[in-house]
Amino acid sequence: MECDRFQLKDGRDVTLDELKEEDLPELKEVFNSVVAEGLYFHRNEGLPDLETAKNWYQSHVKAGLFYLAARVNSELVGGATFEPGPGKASHVAYFGIYLLKQFRNMGIGTQLCERVIEIAKQKRFEIIKLTVFSSNQRALRLYEKFGFREIGRIKNGVKFLDGKYADDVIMMLDLKD
Repeated sequence: MECDRFQLKDGRDVTLDELKEEDLPELKEVFNSVVAEGLYFHRNEGLPDLETAKNWYQSHVKAGLFYLAARVNSELVGGATFEPGPGKASHVAYFGIYLLKQFRNMGIGTQLCERVIEIAKQKRFEIIKLTVFSSNQRALRLYEKFGFREIGRIKNGVKFLDGKYADDVIMMLDLKD
Protein backbone atom coordinates (compact mmCIF):
# COMPACT_ATOMS: atom_id res chain seq x y z
CA MET A 1 0.00 0.00 0.00
CA GLU A 2 1.29 3.43 -0.85
CA CYS A 3 1.52 6.13 1.81
CA ASP A 4 -1.12 8.83 2.06
CA ARG A 5 0.27 12.21 3.03
CA PHE A 6 -1.33 15.46 4.12
CA GLN A 7 -0.51 18.44 6.32
CA LEU A 8 -2.12 19.63 9.50
CA LYS A 9 -3.13 23.30 9.74
CA ASP A 10 0.02 23.93 11.80
CA GLY A 11 2.20 22.58 8.96
CA ARG A 12 3.14 19.21 10.47
CA ASP A 13 3.25 16.30 8.04
CA VAL A 14 0.91 13.34 8.48
CA THR A 15 1.39 9.98 6.82
CA LEU A 16 -1.00 7.05 6.78
CA ASP A 17 0.62 3.74 6.00
CA GLU A 18 0.42 0.09 6.89
CA LEU A 19 1.73 -0.86 10.35
CA LYS A 20 4.84 -3.03 10.36
CA GLU A 21 6.06 -5.37 13.08
CA GLU A 22 9.00 -3.06 13.82
CA ASP A 23 6.44 -0.37 14.79
CA LEU A 24 5.18 -2.45 17.73
CA PRO A 25 7.25 -0.78 20.51
CA GLU A 26 5.82 2.60 19.52
CA LEU A 27 2.34 1.13 19.00
CA LYS A 28 2.37 -0.36 22.49
CA GLU A 29 3.03 3.06 24.04
CA VAL A 30 0.33 4.82 22.00
CA PHE A 31 -2.25 2.08 22.56
CA ASN A 32 -1.56 1.93 26.31
CA SER A 33 -1.91 5.70 26.58
CA VAL A 34 -5.40 5.62 25.05
CA VAL A 35 -6.41 2.59 27.15
CA ALA A 36 -5.24 4.43 30.29
CA GLU A 37 -7.73 7.25 29.58
CA GLY A 38 -10.45 4.68 30.30
CA LEU A 39 -12.96 6.28 27.93
CA TYR A 40 -12.77 4.60 24.54
CA PHE A 41 -11.92 0.90 24.71
CA HIS A 42 -13.75 -2.02 26.27
CA ARG A 43 -10.44 -3.21 27.68
CA ASN A 44 -9.16 -1.89 30.99
CA GLU A 45 -5.61 -3.10 30.44
CA GLY A 46 -3.13 -2.25 27.72
CA LEU A 47 -0.42 -4.35 26.18
CA PRO A 48 1.87 -5.23 29.11
CA ASP A 49 5.00 -6.00 27.10
CA LEU A 50 6.43 -6.25 23.62
CA GLU A 51 6.01 -10.03 23.47
CA THR A 52 2.24 -9.67 24.06
CA ALA A 53 2.09 -6.97 21.38
CA LYS A 54 3.92 -9.24 18.90
CA ASN A 55 1.62 -12.17 19.65
CA TRP A 56 -1.45 -9.95 19.20
CA TYR A 57 -0.10 -8.53 15.94
CA GLN A 58 0.93 -11.87 14.44
CA SER A 59 -2.30 -13.68 15.31
CA HIS A 60 -4.51 -10.86 14.03
CA VAL A 61 -2.51 -10.31 10.83
CA LYS A 62 -2.84 -14.04 10.16
CA ALA A 63 -6.63 -13.64 10.61
CA GLY A 64 -6.70 -10.82 8.02
CA LEU A 65 -6.18 -7.70 10.14
CA PHE A 66 -5.40 -4.53 8.22
CA TYR A 67 -3.80 -1.80 10.35
CA LEU A 68 -3.45 1.75 9.02
CA ALA A 69 -0.95 3.68 11.13
CA ALA A 70 -1.15 7.47 11.54
CA ARG A 71 2.15 9.30 11.97
CA VAL A 72 2.78 12.99 12.59
CA ASN A 73 6.32 14.01 11.63
CA SER A 74 7.15 10.26 11.60
CA GLU A 75 5.88 9.72 15.20
CA LEU A 76 3.12 7.11 15.58
CA VAL A 77 0.02 8.85 17.01
CA GLY A 78 -2.75 6.33 16.41
CA GLY A 79 -4.36 4.19 13.80
CA ALA A 80 -7.35 2.39 12.42
CA THR A 81 -7.93 -1.31 11.93
CA PHE A 82 -10.33 -3.61 10.24
CA GLU A 83 -10.47 -7.34 10.39
CA PRO A 84 -12.76 -9.78 8.62
CA GLY A 85 -15.38 -11.53 10.65
CA PRO A 86 -15.12 -15.30 11.07
CA GLY A 87 -16.73 -17.83 8.73
CA LYS A 88 -20.11 -16.71 7.47
CA ALA A 89 -19.32 -13.13 8.58
CA SER A 90 -16.14 -12.91 6.47
CA HIS A 91 -17.78 -10.25 4.27
CA VAL A 92 -17.98 -7.96 7.33
CA ALA A 93 -15.01 -5.80 8.32
CA TYR A 94 -14.82 -5.09 12.07
CA PHE A 95 -13.49 -1.55 12.41
CA GLY A 96 -11.72 0.37 15.17
CA ILE A 97 -9.87 3.69 15.39
CA TYR A 98 -7.93 5.60 18.04
CA LEU A 99 -5.63 8.60 18.41
CA LEU A 100 -3.50 10.07 21.15
CA LYS A 101 -5.38 12.79 23.00
CA GLN A 102 -3.21 15.65 21.71
CA PHE A 103 -3.87 14.66 18.08
CA ARG A 104 -7.67 14.63 18.16
CA ASN A 105 -9.81 17.27 16.41
CA MET A 106 -7.15 17.84 13.75
CA GLY A 107 -8.69 15.88 10.88
CA ILE A 108 -6.53 12.78 11.31
CA GLY A 109 -9.49 10.62 12.34
CA THR A 110 -11.44 11.79 9.30
CA GLN A 111 -8.56 10.85 7.00
CA LEU A 112 -8.15 7.45 8.69
CA CYS A 113 -11.86 6.71 8.38
CA GLU A 114 -11.99 7.76 4.74
CA ARG A 115 -8.97 5.65 3.81
CA VAL A 116 -10.16 2.57 5.71
CA ILE A 117 -13.49 2.71 3.90
CA GLU A 118 -11.68 2.92 0.53
CA ILE A 119 -9.44 -0.03 1.38
CA ALA A 120 -12.36 -2.11 2.69
CA LYS A 121 -14.16 -1.50 -0.62
CA GLN A 122 -11.04 -2.49 -2.58
CA LYS A 123 -10.85 -5.70 -0.56
CA ARG A 124 -14.51 -6.34 -1.44
CA PHE A 125 -15.99 -6.17 2.03
CA GLU A 126 -19.74 -5.61 1.97
CA ILE A 127 -20.25 -4.19 5.48
CA ILE A 128 -18.15 -2.32 8.02
CA LYS A 129 -19.27 -2.83 11.61
CA LEU A 130 -18.11 -1.10 14.78
CA THR A 131 -19.09 -0.43 18.35
CA VAL A 132 -18.69 2.93 20.06
CA PHE A 133 -19.63 4.19 23.51
CA SER A 134 -22.60 6.58 23.57
CA SER A 135 -20.45 8.95 25.63
CA ASN A 136 -18.02 9.34 22.71
CA GLN A 137 -19.94 12.01 20.83
CA ARG A 138 -16.95 13.02 18.69
CA ALA A 139 -16.63 9.50 17.28
CA LEU A 140 -20.38 9.15 16.76
CA ARG A 141 -20.40 12.37 14.68
CA LEU A 142 -17.41 11.16 12.66
CA TYR A 143 -19.01 7.81 11.84
CA GLU A 144 -22.35 9.41 10.97
CA LYS A 145 -20.54 11.83 8.64
CA PHE A 146 -19.33 8.80 6.66
CA GLY A 147 -22.78 7.21 6.50
CA PHE A 148 -22.57 4.75 9.37
CA ARG A 149 -25.94 4.20 11.00
CA GLU A 150 -26.88 2.88 14.39
CA ILE A 151 -28.28 -0.63 14.17
CA GLY A 152 -28.41 -1.49 17.84
CA ARG A 153 -27.68 -0.34 21.32
CA ILE A 154 -26.95 -2.16 24.54
CA LYS A 155 -28.30 0.05 27.32
CA ASN A 156 -25.62 0.51 30.01
CA GLY A 157 -23.43 -1.96 28.09
CA VAL A 158 -20.30 -0.16 29.28
CA LYS A 159 -19.41 0.39 32.93
CA PHE A 160 -16.48 2.73 33.50
CA LEU A 161 -14.05 2.33 36.37
CA ASP A 162 -15.75 5.24 38.22
CA GLY A 163 -19.04 3.28 38.20
CA LYS A 164 -20.78 5.40 35.52
CA TYR A 165 -22.45 3.76 32.54
CA ALA A 166 -22.74 4.41 28.81
CA ASP A 167 -24.62 2.58 26.10
CA ASP A 168 -22.65 0.37 23.74
CA VAL A 169 -23.73 1.57 20.28
CA ILE A 170 -23.45 -0.82 17.32
CA MET A 171 -23.06 0.88 13.94
CA MET A 172 -22.62 -0.29 10.37
CA LEU A 173 -21.85 1.03 6.93
CA ASP A 174 -23.25 -0.87 3.96
CA LEU A 175 -20.57 -0.78 1.26
CA LYS A 176 -22.93 -2.15 -1.39
CA ASP A 177 -24.94 1.10 -1.42
